[in-house]
Amino acid sequence: MDLTRTDEQAILADTAAAFVSRECPLARVRTIEASGDWHDPTLWTAMADLGWCGLALPTEYGGAGQGLLDVAVLAEQLGRGPVPSPLLESTTLAALPIAWMGSPAQRRRFLPALASGRAIGTCAVFEPGMSDAWSDVARRGAPRLDGHKLLVPWANIADVLLVATATGLWVVDRDNRSWACERHDAFAGTPLFAVTLDDAQAEPLGPFGPADDVAGPETTRRVLDATAVVQLAYAVGAAEACLDLAVRHASEREQFGRPIGAFQAVAHRCVDMRTDIDACRYLAYRAAWAFDCEPHDTTLAVAAALTYAADALRRIFVHAHQVHGASGFSTEQDLHLFTRRLTELEIRFATSPRHQEQLARAMGMTTDTA
Repeated sequence: MDLTRTDEQAILADTAAAFVSRECPLARVRTIEASGDWHDPTLWTAMADLGWCGLALPTEYGGAGQGLLDVAVLAEQLGRGPVPSPLLESTTLAALPIAWMGSPAQRRRFLPALASGRAIGTCAVFEPGMSDAWSDVARRGAPRLDGHKLLVPWANIADVLLVATATGLWVVDRDNRSWACERHDAFAGTPLFAVTLDDAQAEPLGPFGPADDVAGPETTRRVLDATAVVQLAYAVGAAEACLDLAVRHASEREQFGRPIGAFQAVAHRCVDMRTDIDACRYLAYRAAWAFDCEPHDTTLAVAAALTYAADALRRIFVHAHQVHGASGFSTEQDLHLFTRRLTELEIRFATSPRHQEQLARAMGMTTDTA
């Protein structure tokens, strides 16, 4: 395993970094967040024109034919923005599942539009009563779907909706759109919605549909694992921005006639942030590489990345705010744009007990298979 960036990945990272700096300064991030749906169509079009929507999709459907590791490289640079966009969710929650498991007809129908950015996709997983997204889904699949889903990202602008059921993933598209959205009061950069399905016409994802109740949940969990890995890469970029802000403040803020960064109590916090960020980046990239090169053996890599990130991300934003002192508590401080996103990743993706259980089992610390 070699996680050194290829020449193509280095160009991708440099291009994305320049794009974020030029097209999405923090003032624009705040403007987008203040808008009704947190979506900027002009920014979305610019990203689609760069081919990012189809980065990991097959070339025969208009994609670039790259892997999840390339998406992670892109996600890290977007996190440095932090760029508010449905790009990552549309890729990992809709486009990739269709590319992985869709029938030839479903791929021809959905992937070209998703790859070009003409369509946006998402996935509805969480239901009332579930403790986290990796828990078993109770609702069974059917050609007509009813019921409620929670915490669905970008549902207000989605053209393709994948719905997780006990028998696998089902597809509802805009032409048969029978769902209503109600905005959750989210605090980070991803707009989340409660979705009500009302006799929505759906079709099972796959050439033959979900085979049985055992395969269904595992299919959904694989999609969630890939999404969590890419979101962790995005959080690594946001964490890097937190460190940059902390170092800048420590260099400029003076106390007792010296920059506060000269004091060990401050300098050590910045060093600890650097250590945690590098570890999270390695684990995120290692897990993304596993999806590309060891697709049938991703459990340990994903569990290790998310288990470590659950504590490391909290340490990073705590250190960043403490370096800033009182000013770090003000919501007008730019630091909040990034630490809110770190908190979102921690809560939505990194704290599921499943990750710790999978890691403990892989390390031989338990034989429990429940």
